[in-house]
Amino acid sequence: MKPLWPHQAFGLSELDRVIAEGARRICLTSPTGGGKSRILFEHLAARPSAAVYTDRKMLMQQLSGGLSDNGFQFGLRAAGHEPRLLDDLQLCMVQTEASRVAKGREVHPCEYVYIDELHKNGGPTMQGLLERHRQAKADCVTIGFTATPLGIEHMADVLIVAGTNSELRKCGALVPAYHYGPDEPDTKWIGKVKVDEGECGIPNEKRMEFAHRVFGRVAENYAILNPDGLPAILFAPGVAESIWFAKTLTEAGIPAAHIDGKNCWLDGEEYKNDSDIRDEIARRSENGEIKIVCNRFVLREGIDWTWLYHGIFATVFGSLTSYIQAGGRILRAHPGLDHVVFQDHGGNWHRHGSLNTDREWNLEFNDRIVSGLREQRLRTKKDPEPITCPRCHAIRVSGAECFACGYRHTTKSRIVLQKDGTLREVRGDIFRRRRYLDPEQKITKEWSSRVRAVRNSKKATVQSMTFAQLEASFARDHNWLYPPREMESMPIRDIDFYRKVSEVPMERLRA
Repeated sequence: MKPLWPHQAFGLSELDRVIAEGARRICLTSPTGGGKSRILFEHLAARPSAAVYTDRKMLMQQLSGGLSDNGFQFGLRAAGHEPRLLDDLQLCMVQTEASRVAKGREVHPCEYVYIDELHKNGGPTMQGLLERHRQAKADCVTIGFTATPLGIEHMADVLIVAGTNSELRKCGALVPAYHYGPDEPDTKWIGKVKVDEGECGIPNEKRMEFAHRVFGRVAENYAILNPDGLPAILFAPGVAESIWFAKTLTEAGIPAAHIDGKNCWLDGEEYKNDSDIRDEIARRSENGEIKIVCNRFVLREGIDWTWLYHGIFATVFGSLTSYIQAGGRILRAHPGLDHVVFQDHGGNWHRHGSLNTDREWNLEFNDRIVSGLREQRLRTKKDPEPITCPRCHAIRVSGAECFACGYRHTTKSRIVLQKDGTLREVRGDIFRRRRYLDPEQKITKEWSSRVRAVRNSKKATVQSMTFAQLEASFARDHNWLYPPREMESMPIRDIDFYRKVSEVPMERLRA
């Protein structure tokens, strides 16, 4: 077996340390491609009394294969599998186990519970299963794994960061990403992009229209950025749109397939999604027979298709979680590849930043908070806005010269796709500096009064308002002049501006 990478060894040592110090609810994060499964298997080796949870058949198949390859004896607690209840190690499907517990059966009594993809397994179902595990073993340890530890504050008390993107590139686990932004949708057409609401920020009724509008640009730029037709994956706004992309690309002479949670489309036929058809699509993607595999989100997490070279974002990602999970499918190192390419038609690089970035993680973070903090840094010019080359559409952080084509320019511009399919060049910064009111007594009193009103309101729509939303409402009523953040009743911490007003304790507001 290959030696552990430094970040894997660090993650294992940190797990041992925090458990010895009494931690019982832990999350370990490492970028996609960082070998979290290897960390899991190494940790399991000395702790045979355990349950491993996942919530998708594809991920269960991969985990089952990995456990077998590493010599583990285990039972499968999933529909369609004969139980082996005497095994100390059990691989569990979340939905199956929850259904059986609801019928009166017991969870596997064990000392360790491991949760795959914790960021999407933090809901009531998983919480209920963990409570049953603690009833069975009061001192059991729960360890969640994820590349995107957002919205999991209620699931873990300790966060272990096992590696950054730059560290993984240094050890050869990842390769650099080259971003290209040929165009992005006009938000006046698709509507306001919703943050923290699933993998797509485009409203349902606009998704197919967006797919039709962007298709020509997808095919055109695919040919430019990937002239050798190396394996690619496309993320669409929805399942229907993904199937449409696969069919239309194939008709245009670019062989494509589609996968969703229930069905697959290949060679003009629709099939029920099972391991045979998934393996066939994967095999033909790897050998180049299928040029582009389309999906909505089913290939966003857990798949190990290291041969992928080209990622096509024919959608808007409303959350950083979805963006990183989708992009992480392509970043893994593969023989013969010294970089990978991302073709972004959703403006996602501007919204979420480069997939090469080393990110700061905090258990308090969720998608809404991270998005708000990034916008604030860009608006106050603490971070530079990305620059898109007007000639080749490569995106870079700074500098007058394009890294891809060498073209020199200083004016910032973007190509915006309008509703009628025409393209429009937009110049200047996306996030402009705000104008602020003077912190006079009248303004201070009005702001404090509005904060109290939101806290005391019984209306659900008002109770859900964040401080950032209250700021915007206040500015709208004052000719778009914002209240100064140094006033009383303002949050002390930047992070709290993106929490609900009712959730921020009074002691965290300025006196």
